[in-house]
Amino acid sequence: MPNSPEHPTRWHCEFLCSLPHVNKVSRENRQIQVMSDIDLPYATFGRYSADLCLFLLAARHGQLSHAARLAGLSQPRMSQRIRFLEDSLGKQLFVRERRGITLTQAGQELLDAISTPLSGAVEAFSRYQQKPARGGVIILCDIAFASFRLLPVFSSLCNRFGELSISLLTVQQPRHKNLPEADLIIRMEDEHEPAENELCLFRESVSVLCSPGYKQAHPDMSTPNDLVDKTLVELTADGTPAWFTWATWLRAHGVDRKLSTDHLTFNSYDHVIQSTIAGLGVCLGWRGLVDNLVADGALLQAVPDQLASNRGYFLKIAPGCVNRDTRQVFDWLAAHLRPQPAEASEKT
Repeated sequence: MPNSPEHPTRWHCEFLCSLPHVNKVSRENRQIQVMSDIDLPYATFGRYSADLCLFLLAARHGQLSHAARLAGLSQPRMSQRIRFLEDSLGKQLFVRERRGITLTQAGQELLDAISTPLSGAVEAFSRYQQKPARGGVIILCDIAFASFRLLPVFSSLCNRFGELSISLLTVQQPRHKNLPEADLIIRMEDEHEPAENELCLFRESVSVLCSPGYKQAHPDMSTPNDLVDKTLVELTADGTPAWFTWATWLRAHGVDRKLSTDHLTFNSYDHVIQSTIAGLGVCLGWRGLVDNLVADGALLQAVPDQLASNRGYFLKIAPGCVNRDTRQVFDWLAAHLRPQPAEASEKT
Protein backbone atom coordinates (compact mmCIF):
# COMPACT_ATOMS: atom_id res chain seq x y z
CA MET A 1 0.00 0.00 0.00
CA PRO A 2 1.50 3.39 -0.91
CA ASN A 3 2.84 5.58 1.87
CA SER A 4 0.26 8.31 1.33
CA PRO A 5 -1.54 10.61 3.81
CA GLU A 6 -4.67 8.47 3.33
CA HIS A 7 -2.78 5.24 4.07
CA PRO A 8 0.24 5.96 6.29
CA THR A 9 2.45 3.03 7.16
CA ARG A 10 3.33 2.27 10.78
CA TRP A 11 6.79 3.83 10.24
CA HIS A 12 5.17 6.96 8.87
CA CYS A 13 2.84 7.14 11.88
CA GLU A 14 5.72 6.68 14.34
CA PHE A 15 7.77 9.35 12.59
CA LEU A 16 4.90 11.82 12.71
CA CYS A 17 4.29 11.06 16.38
CA SER A 18 7.89 11.98 17.16
CA LEU A 19 7.19 15.54 16.00
CA PRO A 20 5.88 17.68 18.91
CA HIS A 21 3.37 19.68 16.88
CA VAL A 22 1.56 16.55 15.59
CA ASN A 23 1.90 14.23 18.60
CA LYS A 24 -1.41 15.23 20.22
CA VAL A 25 -3.30 15.04 16.93
CA SER A 26 -1.80 11.64 16.13
CA ARG A 27 -2.84 10.24 19.49
CA GLU A 28 -6.37 11.45 18.95
CA ASN A 29 -6.41 9.98 15.44
CA ARG A 30 -5.23 6.59 16.71
CA GLN A 31 -7.89 6.56 19.43
CA ILE A 32 -10.51 7.39 16.80
CA GLN A 33 -9.15 4.50 14.69
CA VAL A 34 -9.50 2.13 17.67
CA MET A 35 -13.11 3.17 18.11
CA SER A 36 -13.83 2.65 14.40
CA ASP A 37 -12.41 -0.88 14.60
CA ILE A 38 -14.41 -1.91 17.66
CA ASP A 39 -16.62 -4.15 15.52
CA LEU A 40 -13.62 -5.49 13.56
CA PRO A 41 -11.71 -7.53 16.17
CA TYR A 42 -9.41 -9.21 13.63
CA ALA A 43 -8.46 -5.88 12.11
CA THR A 44 -7.75 -4.44 15.55
CA PHE A 45 -5.71 -7.44 16.68
CA GLY A 46 -3.81 -7.50 13.39
CA ARG A 47 -2.80 -3.87 13.94
CA TYR A 48 -1.47 -4.53 17.43
CA SER A 49 -0.35 -8.20 17.30
CA ALA A 50 3.37 -7.56 16.79
CA ASP A 51 3.52 -4.91 19.51
CA LEU A 52 1.53 -7.12 21.89
CA CYS A 53 4.15 -9.84 21.45
CA LEU A 54 6.85 -7.30 22.33
CA PHE A 55 4.81 -6.17 25.34
CA LEU A 56 4.54 -9.80 26.50
CA LEU A 57 8.32 -10.26 26.28
CA ALA A 58 8.97 -7.02 28.15
CA ALA A 59 6.42 -7.81 30.87
CA ARG A 60 7.84 -11.30 31.45
CA HIS A 61 11.50 -10.27 31.63
CA GLY A 62 11.17 -6.85 33.29
CA GLN A 63 13.85 -5.33 31.09
CA LEU A 64 13.51 -3.74 27.69
CA SER A 65 17.11 -4.64 26.81
CA HIS A 66 16.57 -8.36 27.43
CA ALA A 67 13.23 -8.34 25.63
CA ALA A 68 14.80 -6.50 22.70
CA ARG A 69 17.50 -9.17 22.34
CA LEU A 70 14.87 -11.92 22.32
CA ALA A 71 12.87 -10.02 19.70
CA GLY A 72 15.91 -9.27 17.55
CA LEU A 73 15.51 -5.51 17.95
CA SER A 74 17.66 -2.70 19.27
CA GLN A 75 16.68 -1.37 22.68
CA PRO A 76 15.72 2.08 21.29
CA ARG A 77 13.50 0.41 18.70
CA MET A 78 11.95 -1.80 21.37
CA SER A 79 11.26 1.21 23.56
CA GLN A 80 9.74 3.05 20.60
CA ARG A 81 7.38 0.18 19.82
CA ILE A 82 6.21 -0.04 23.44
CA ARG A 83 5.62 3.72 23.50
CA PHE A 84 3.64 3.42 20.29
CA LEU A 85 1.46 0.69 21.85
CA GLU A 86 0.87 2.81 24.97
CA ASP A 87 -0.05 5.83 22.87
CA SER A 88 -2.35 3.76 20.70
CA LEU A 89 -4.18 2.32 23.71
CA GLY A 90 -4.13 5.61 25.56
CA LYS A 91 -2.74 3.86 28.66
CA GLN A 92 0.64 3.69 30.37
CA LEU A 93 1.63 0.03 30.59
CA PHE A 94 5.03 0.29 32.30
CA VAL A 95 6.75 2.41 34.90
CA ARG A 96 10.32 3.06 33.66
CA GLU A 97 12.89 2.73 36.42
CA ARG A 98 16.69 2.83 36.47
CA ARG A 99 17.05 -0.94 36.88
CA GLY A 100 14.18 -2.04 34.69
CA ILE A 101 10.46 -1.71 34.15
CA THR A 102 7.41 -2.66 36.20
CA LEU A 103 3.83 -3.07 35.12
CA THR A 104 1.22 -0.48 35.90
CA GLN A 105 -2.28 -1.67 36.82
CA ALA A 106 -3.32 -1.24 33.19
CA GLY A 107 -0.27 -3.21 32.10
CA GLN A 108 -1.04 -6.04 34.52
CA GLU A 109 -4.62 -6.20 33.26
CA LEU A 110 -3.39 -6.42 29.67
CA LEU A 111 -0.87 -9.13 30.61
CA ASP A 112 -3.57 -11.18 32.37
CA ALA A 113 -5.82 -10.86 29.32
CA ILE A 114 -3.35 -11.88 26.61
CA SER A 115 -0.65 -14.01 28.26
CA THR A 116 -2.31 -17.43 27.99
CA PRO A 117 -3.93 -17.13 24.53
CA LEU A 118 -0.96 -15.33 22.95
CA SER A 119 1.56 -17.80 24.39
CA GLY A 120 -0.64 -20.64 23.18
CA ALA A 121 -0.70 -19.17 19.69
CA VAL A 122 3.09 -18.84 19.66
CA GLU A 123 3.55 -22.46 20.78
CA ALA A 124 0.98 -23.75 18.28
CA PHE A 125 2.65 -21.89 15.41
CA SER A 126 6.03 -23.23 16.47
CA ARG A 127 4.64 -26.78 16.43
CA TYR A 128 3.18 -26.13 13.00
CA GLN A 129 6.54 -24.95 11.68
CA GLN A 130 8.27 -27.98 13.15
CA LYS A 131 5.69 -30.48 11.91
CA PRO A 132 7.63 -33.52 10.66
CA ALA A 133 7.52 -34.48 7.03
CA ARG A 134 5.23 -37.32 6.04
CA GLY A 135 6.70 -40.68 6.86
CA GLY A 136 5.91 -40.00 10.50
CA VAL A 137 2.80 -40.58 12.60
CA ILE A 138 1.58 -38.21 15.33
CA ILE A 139 -0.63 -39.62 18.09
CA LEU A 140 -2.84 -37.25 20.11
CA CYS A 141 -4.28 -38.34 23.46
CA ASP A 142 -4.96 -37.05 26.95
CA ILE A 143 -2.19 -36.86 29.54
CA ALA A 144 -3.59 -39.59 31.79
CA PHE A 145 -3.95 -42.09 28.95
CA ALA A 146 -0.44 -41.33 27.76
CA SER A 147 1.08 -41.74 31.23
CA PHE A 148 -0.65 -44.92 32.31
CA ARG A 149 -1.58 -46.77 29.12
CA LEU A 150 0.44 -45.60 26.12
CA LEU A 151 3.91 -44.77 27.45
CA PRO A 152 4.42 -48.26 28.96
CA VAL A 153 4.19 -49.72 25.41
CA PHE A 154 5.55 -46.73 23.47
CA SER A 155 9.09 -48.07 23.13
CA SER A 156 7.71 -51.35 21.73
CA LEU A 157 5.63 -49.36 19.25
CA CYS A 158 8.65 -47.33 18.10
CA ASN A 159 10.78 -50.48 17.79
CA ARG A 160 8.10 -52.20 15.74
CA PHE A 161 8.04 -49.34 13.23
CA GLY A 162 11.67 -48.26 13.31
CA GLU A 163 11.43 -46.63 9.89
CA LEU A 164 8.70 -44.25 11.09
CA SER A 165 9.01 -41.12 13.20
CA ILE A 166 6.28 -41.64 15.80
CA SER A 167 5.45 -38.63 17.97
CA LEU A 168 3.08 -38.18 20.89
CA LEU A 169 1.06 -35.03 21.62
CA THR A 170 -0.72 -34.80 24.98
CA VAL A 171 -3.32 -32.34 26.24
CA GLN A 172 -5.89 -32.72 28.97
CA GLN A 173 -8.86 -32.70 26.60
CA PRO A 174 -7.67 -33.61 23.09
CA ARG A 175 -9.57 -32.10 20.18
CA HIS A 176 -8.40 -32.58 16.63
CA LYS A 177 -9.63 -29.14 15.53
CA ASN A 178 -7.17 -27.57 17.97
CA LEU A 179 -4.26 -29.83 16.97
CA PRO A 180 -4.85 -30.65 13.30
CA GLU A 181 -1.35 -32.08 12.86
CA ALA A 182 -2.41 -35.28 14.66
CA ASP A 183 -2.80 -38.45 12.56
CA LEU A 184 -4.27 -40.69 15.26
CA ILE A 185 -6.49 -39.59 18.14
CA ILE A 186 -7.29 -41.37 21.41
CA ARG A 187 -9.90 -39.62 23.54
CA MET A 188 -12.83 -40.16 25.87
CA GLU A 189 -16.15 -39.89 24.01
CA ASP A 190 -19.78 -40.85 24.46
CA GLU A 191 -20.38 -44.40 23.32
CA HIS A 192 -21.45 -44.70 19.69
CA GLU A 193 -21.27 -47.08 16.80
CA PRO A 194 -17.65 -46.81 15.64
CA ALA A 195 -17.20 -45.37 12.18
CA GLU A 196 -14.70 -46.62 9.65
CA ASN A 197 -11.11 -46.33 10.94
CA GLU A 198 -12.36 -46.04 14.52
CA LEU A 199 -12.88 -48.39 17.48
CA CYS A 200 -13.64 -48.31 21.20
CA LEU A 201 -10.65 -49.47 23.24
CA PHE A 202 -12.56 -49.84 26.52
CA ARG A 203 -15.49 -48.32 28.40
CA GLU A 204 -15.14 -45.92 31.28
CA SER A 205 -15.36 -47.79 34.57
CA VAL A 206 -14.34 -46.03 37.77
CA SER A 207 -13.80 -47.13 41.36
CA VAL A 208 -12.43 -45.39 44.46
CA LEU A 209 -8.80 -46.13 45.26
CA CYS A 210 -6.50 -45.48 48.20
CA SER A 211 -3.19 -46.70 49.56
CA PRO A 212 -3.07 -49.75 51.87
CA GLY A 213 -1.92 -47.46 54.69
CA TYR A 214 -4.82 -45.04 54.19
CA LYS A 215 -7.28 -47.95 54.19
CA GLN A 216 -5.81 -49.27 57.39
CA ALA A 217 -6.07 -45.83 59.00
CA HIS A 218 -9.73 -45.50 57.90
CA PRO A 219 -11.31 -48.94 58.42
CA ASP A 220 -14.80 -47.38 58.40
CA MET A 221 -14.78 -47.02 54.56
CA SER A 222 -17.26 -49.53 53.16
CA THR A 223 -19.86 -47.48 51.20
CA PRO A 224 -19.77 -44.24 49.17
CA ASN A 225 -21.43 -42.42 52.09
CA ASP A 226 -18.33 -43.12 54.17
CA LEU A 227 -16.21 -41.01 51.82
CA VAL A 228 -17.66 -37.57 52.57
CA ASP A 229 -15.36 -36.97 55.55
CA LYS A 230 -12.26 -38.29 53.76
CA THR A 231 -9.75 -36.31 51.70
CA LEU A 232 -10.92 -36.49 48.08
CA VAL A 233 -8.09 -36.15 45.58
CA GLU A 234 -9.41 -34.86 42.27
CA LEU A 235 -8.33 -34.09 38.72
CA THR A 236 -9.38 -30.61 37.63
CA ALA A 237 -10.08 -29.50 34.07
CA ASP A 238 -11.23 -26.44 32.15
CA GLY A 239 -14.87 -26.52 31.15
CA THR A 240 -16.96 -29.66 31.56
CA PRO A 241 -14.76 -32.77 31.85
CA ALA A 242 -15.54 -35.70 29.55
CA TRP A 243 -15.10 -38.14 32.45
CA PHE A 244 -16.36 -38.85 35.95
CA THR A 245 -15.63 -36.27 38.62
CA TRP A 246 -16.12 -36.73 42.33
CA ALA A 247 -19.37 -34.76 42.06
CA THR A 248 -20.83 -36.98 39.32
CA TRP A 249 -19.51 -40.25 40.81
CA LEU A 250 -20.91 -39.52 44.26
CA ARG A 251 -24.19 -38.19 42.84
CA ALA A 252 -24.68 -41.45 40.98
CA HIS A 253 -24.46 -43.20 44.36
CA GLY A 254 -26.87 -40.78 46.03
CA VAL A 255 -24.22 -38.80 47.91
CA ASP A 256 -23.98 -34.99 47.90
CA ARG A 257 -20.44 -33.91 46.97
CA LYS A 258 -20.97 -30.67 48.90
CA LEU A 259 -20.94 -32.66 52.14
CA SER A 260 -17.21 -33.16 51.66
CA THR A 261 -15.02 -30.24 52.70
CA ASP A 262 -11.58 -31.86 52.60
CA HIS A 263 -10.08 -32.22 49.13
CA LEU A 264 -6.93 -31.90 47.05
CA THR A 265 -6.99 -30.90 43.39
CA PHE A 266 -4.39 -31.38 40.67
CA ASN A 267 -4.41 -30.69 36.94
CA SER A 268 -2.37 -33.85 36.30
CA TYR A 269 -3.75 -37.36 36.83
CA ASP A 270 -0.22 -38.57 37.50
CA HIS A 271 -0.10 -36.19 40.49
CA VAL A 272 -3.51 -37.45 41.61
CA ILE A 273 -2.24 -41.04 41.61
CA GLN A 274 1.11 -40.26 43.23
CA SER A 275 -0.52 -38.30 46.06
CA THR A 276 -2.97 -41.16 46.62
CA ILE A 277 -0.14 -43.71 46.73
CA ALA A 278 1.53 -41.42 49.29
CA GLY A 279 -1.55 -41.79 51.50
CA LEU A 280 -2.93 -38.27 51.19
CA GLY A 281 -6.50 -39.35 50.42
CA VAL A 282 -8.77 -41.30 48.09
CA CYS A 283 -9.09 -40.84 44.34
CA LEU A 284 -11.12 -42.03 41.39
CA GLY A 285 -9.36 -44.81 39.50
CA TRP A 286 -10.04 -45.60 35.86
CA ARG A 287 -9.94 -49.25 34.89
CA GLY A 288 -7.70 -49.63 31.90
CA LEU A 289 -5.33 -46.96 33.22
CA VAL A 290 -4.35 -47.95 36.76
CA ASP A 291 -4.86 -51.72 36.63
CA ASN A 292 -1.16 -52.46 37.13
CA LEU A 293 -0.99 -50.31 40.26
CA VAL A 294 -3.91 -52.23 41.74
CA ALA A 295 -2.44 -55.58 40.71
CA ASP A 296 0.91 -54.65 42.29
CA GLY A 297 -0.77 -53.62 45.56
CA ALA A 298 0.27 -49.96 45.41
CA LEU A 299 -3.44 -49.05 45.41
CA LEU A 300 -6.57 -50.87 46.45
CA GLN A 301 -10.30 -50.24 46.35
CA ALA A 302 -11.41 -48.04 49.23
CA VAL A 303 -15.03 -49.19 48.81
CA PRO A 304 -16.32 -52.04 46.64
CA ASP A 305 -18.61 -49.84 44.55
CA GLN A 306 -17.62 -49.07 40.97
CA LEU A 307 -19.43 -47.21 38.25
CA ALA A 308 -19.48 -47.56 34.47
CA SER A 309 -20.64 -44.80 32.14
CA ASN A 310 -21.85 -44.56 28.57
CA ARG A 311 -18.41 -43.22 27.62
CA GLY A 312 -15.26 -44.90 26.51
CA TYR A 313 -11.78 -44.37 25.10
CA PHE A 314 -11.95 -44.32 21.30
CA LEU A 315 -9.03 -44.72 18.89
CA LYS A 316 -9.50 -43.19 15.45
CA ILE A 317 -7.58 -42.13 12.39
CA ALA A 318 -7.96 -38.38 11.87
CA PRO A 319 -9.87 -37.22 8.78
CA GLY A 320 -7.68 -37.13 5.70
CA CYS A 321 -4.88 -39.11 7.36
CA VAL A 322 -5.71 -42.64 6.21
CA ASN A 323 -2.59 -44.16 4.67
CA ARG A 324 -0.43 -47.23 5.04
CA ASP A 325 1.59 -45.83 7.96
CA THR A 326 -1.33 -44.65 10.06
CA ARG A 327 -3.25 -47.85 9.32
CA GLN A 328 -0.39 -50.03 10.57
CA VAL A 329 0.09 -48.00 13.74
CA PHE A 330 -3.69 -47.96 14.30
CA ASP A 331 -3.82 -51.77 14.08
CA TRP A 332 -0.85 -52.14 16.44
CA LEU A 333 -2.41 -49.81 19.03
CA ALA A 334 -5.75 -51.59 18.78
CA ALA A 335 -4.05 -54.94 19.48
CA HIS A 336 -1.96 -53.68 22.42
CA LEU A 337 -4.23 -51.14 24.13
CA ARG A 338 -7.48 -53.07 24.30
CA PRO A 339 -7.85 -55.27 27.38
CA GLN A 340 -6.84 -58.86 26.80
CA PRO A 341 -9.58 -61.50 27.34
CA ALA A 342 -8.36 -62.39 30.83
CA GLU A 343 -8.03 -58.71 31.80
CA ALA A 344 -11.46 -57.90 30.39
CA SER A 345 -13.11 -60.76 32.26
CA GLU A 346 -11.77 -59.42 35.56
CA LYS A 347 -13.51 -56.10 34.92
CA THR A 348 -16.95 -57.47 34.24
